Amino acid sequence: MPPGHRPGTELPPPRLAPPRPMRRLASAALAALALAFAPGGAAAQGGEVAGVVLSSPAQQPVAGAQVTVTGTTLRVLTDAAGRFAISGVGGTQATLTVQRLGFQRVTRTVRVGDTSLRISLAESALSLDALVATGTAGGTQRRAIGTTVAKIDAAQVVATAPVNSVQDLLNGRAPGVVVIPGTGMVGGGARIRVRGVSSLSLAQEPLIYIDGVRVDNRAATGPINQGFGSSVISRFDDLDPQEIESIEIIKGPAASTLYGTEASHGVVQITTKHGQQGGTRFDLHVKQGANWFQNPEGRVWNNYGVNPLTGQVDSLNMVRAEDQRGHPIWQNGRVSEYNLGASGGSPTVRYFVGGGLVRDEGIEPNNTVHRFSGRANVAATPSAKVDINASLGYTSGRTSLGLEAGGGGAAWTTFFATPANLNTPRRGFHSALPEAYRSAYQDWQDVNRFTGSVQLKHKPASWFTHRVTVGTDLTRENNVELVQRIGDPQVAQFFSAAEIRGYRDQTMRTVSYNTLDYSATAAHDFGRSLSSETSVGTQYYRRYSEFVSAYGEEFPAPGLRAITATARQRASQDYVEDVTVGVFAQQQLGWKDRFYLTGAIRADDNSAFGRNFDLVYYPKVSASWVVSEEPFWRFGPVNTLKLRAAYGETGQQPASFTALRTFSGVPGPGDSITVTPQALGNPDLGPERSGELEAGFDAGFLNDRLGLELTYYSQNTHDAILLRQSAPSSGFPGEGFVNGQYINAGHITNSGIEAVLRATAFDRPRFGLDLSFSLATNHNKVVSLGLPGRDFVTAGSFVQHHEGYPVGAWFERRVVDAQFDAAGKLVRGSEMCDDGKGGTVACASAPLVFLGRPTPSTEGSFTANVRLFRSLRLSSLVDFKHGFSKLDGNLRVRCTLFGRCRENFYPLDYVGTAQSRAWLAQTQNTAYVSGLISDASFTKLREVSATYSFPTRWAGRLGADRASLTLAGRNLHTWTDYKGMEPESSFLGGSRGGASAQWEQNVVPQLAQFVASLNFSF
Repeated sequence: MPPGHRPGTELPPPRLAPPRPMRRLASAALAALALAFAPGGAAAQGGEVAGVVLSSPAQQPVAGAQVTVTGTTLRVLTDAAGRFAISGVGGTQATLTVQRLGFQRVTRTVRVGDTSLRISLAESALSLDALVATGTAGGTQRRAIGTTVAKIDAAQVVATAPVNSVQDLLNGRAPGVVVIPGTGMVGGGARIRVRGVSSLSLAQEPLIYIDGVRVDNRAATGPINQGFGSSVISRFDDLDPQEIESIEIIKGPAASTLYGTEASHGVVQITTKHGQQGGTRFDLHVKQGANWFQNPEGRVWNNYGVNPLTGQVDSLNMVRAEDQRGHPIWQNGRVSEYNLGASGGSPTVRYFVGGGLVRDEGIEPNNTVHRFSGRANVAATPSAKVDINASLGYTSGRTSLGLEAGGGGAAWTTFFATPANLNTPRRGFHSALPEAYRSAYQDWQDVNRFTGSVQLKHKPASWFTHRVTVGTDLTRENNVELVQRIGDPQVAQFFSAAEIRGYRDQTMRTVSYNTLDYSATAAHDFGRSLSSETSVGTQYYRRYSEFVSAYGEEFPAPGLRAITATARQRASQDYVEDVTVGVFAQQQLGWKDRFYLTGAIRADDNSAFGRNFDLVYYPKVSASWVVSEEPFWRFGPVNTLKLRAAYGETGQQPASFTALRTFSGVPGPGDSITVTPQALGNPDLGPERSGELEAGFDAGFLNDRLGLELTYYSQNTHDAILLRQSAPSSGFPGEGFVNGQYINAGHITNSGIEAVLRATAFDRPRFGLDLSFSLATNHNKVVSLGLPGRDFVTAGSFVQHHEGYPVGAWFERRVVDAQFDAAGKLVRGSEMCDDGKGGTVACASAPLVFLGRPTPSTEGSFTANVRLFRSLRLSSLVDFKHGFSKLDGNLRVRCTLFGRCRENFYPLDYVGTAQSRAWLAQTQNTAYVSGLISDASFTKLREVSATYSFPTRWAGRLGADRASLTLAGRNLHTWTDYKGMEPESSFLGGSRGGASAQWEQNVVPQLAQFVASLNFSF
């Protein structure tokens, strides 16, 4: 069977009819939506206010600041030059509120008709008045919430930093959020973990919302070569970072209760750019640069083997050898990106329209990303009581990943090269030549994705606001792995007969995610001190996935590509529907705008729950106290102090079908059709439930020039879903999805501390320095599996879910010493292993011992931003991830499977210490792998950039109001003791890419990158 073949799986029919509790909730949702949205009168005619917003004392333009006419719906964002204009302002005077993340809010009364205003904002490391999303109608001020919410000013970051994807935006900018990339291939995806791992068998990705609509958050898609999953594509990265205004990350159950089932792993809220009042303004962004494999000669190993011509043991550095031949293995890939956006509008209608084109190349000629994205956002305010926002986004393109991981590709044949293949057609490479692989194999994904939403907000009375959001996210993928019939004998000589005949494996996946979200808030003030906000809401989410796959092998002639042209074919089709309906109620009380107490309850039903499982209820309570605004506060150095605490619960529904008892059709006697047991099911199966206690404070020092946010969290996940072996008498014997039974049984804990320190160290007209440091810890443990008589279950190769240890921990026999004969050959049976009690025991009877956790126990980042002479900005980001272990699959293949390490040929040089003897024993006995699992902690210089803003007169000569040039680098240096290729790379899918796997083999590292960007506003 040709490499790359993956047999299709048959799944039971989808469950379409929701249970009766869901129908009750659906009826409640429709009843809530029956509230009328009665629009008021047309916007009154009025005067204009205009001006510029500048930073103080540097007097630099502040772009993206929100300017609001207090008491009205009139609001605009400042442009790249800091300018704003608001029309339709009534009366003779107006009160403007100006706010921007990173600055202190300013409120100022101005004369209507004044169009030359100059408003200065002082930089601030802490802002309690910023609005954040909480799931209720309208935003909530940060001062009123009892949890931490990380907010990333994406528009500001993208303007200067070398950011290529949404995952680049998240990495290192939010404590407690860990990004785990798969490969350095351009277009490659990554997994995202928020506050550790809290499930034994379910997906761990956070929910993703774009402009209020839930979207596909799958991290690993695309053609996954030969069951290995490093070269995968993430749906996170369909969105162009140039289109994003801001990102908010709601980290745990204490904050995500109102988002209900599916939200236990966090929520990422993405807000795209919207228009602003004023004449049409254009923003042009052009980026050019290069990706490269940094120091391949020093990072690709010297392999050893017997030279067939001399009979001597030679070493071979394949990169050096090919460079000397004038045929470098890897190229420098070009980076190209073009974006054009237009925005403007009147007080009644505002718009943003933008489009982007990406044409990136990796270090492999057949690794490319060609993507077009477009966005059109419109905001309308037909009256003072109604706001309408429509958001439309479209992405189309092809990502070609080349052949990586598994058993082929340039990395495979280079990493495991041998001198034994010198002076052969292989030139020393392990298998086929890199150019042969590139000629024979093609892997790509075509995607077309549409995301659209409409939000209607209505304020029929001063005390009542309600909003409804409807939208859809539709993704169509076409994943192809193609090997055409190989007619060139110079290429065919490296491949098997099956590969020469060729095959095509194609999967088309369509996913639609529909959202209907309604919420209402009633506010009332009881005198001057006590305020009340009562919120209710209901949500309906429907996810529908359809898969069509086809496979054909043996093309009769070269040049054929269609499956219908092959000699043998097969196809399969499947579809899955998942529906969630939920309702919530929340009550918030505020005392003198400085103490807030909030309580809420949410009820959910999901179509994946067992038929005997009723509604699930998630409670929430939180408190926030701005102590520094109390009359008794006199502690001068600390000018702002907010204490906060919260407890909340949420969950994660089971995977589709795991609650159902299913049967599959099979041929019966006499050409009849019968059924056979497939899955036992569990009618009592419910969601995993996560409860979290969070407490901390936000403090501002020295007039908020120094800000500190500190959070402690303790999370408990109960009813964690795992697989239990079913009794043979049930007719569903064995383990695995086909025969086992999923049950709610496990208990997992996560706890840790998150800290963010921000400082405006210097702020002078000609010099400014901003610094930030973040740190997050995570302690993860399986408390109980809930399986009588068992304290662990196997979760993958050398991986266990073991009581008392982290989820998905590494477990294997640890070799500590061995004996060798005079020739350096292992004396079998002499191996001694760790007995788990501080001593040693013969490895034949040794227990499996803990070798490390798969996810970092500590992570964080350091950023520095320097401003010089009002025109030059220098920025840098260093991030680190410590306290986790990886399995070095490259070392395993080179030394223990293929025997191409120096130790295999000169063993007597490695018998001096017990540690070296232990490793040598593992190179000669493939039964042991403990020496392959090691600490992968690292610190990386992630980003550096320099941005020069041209003088206005220079920009004017180009027809622009503003122009800037940015030079930036990415992934420029890594500090690590890890001996493998890349401490970040990991399998994300396939047979070795479990939810917590950290296994590196045959993948290229994170690529270094240098880019130059030009930005024009006109």
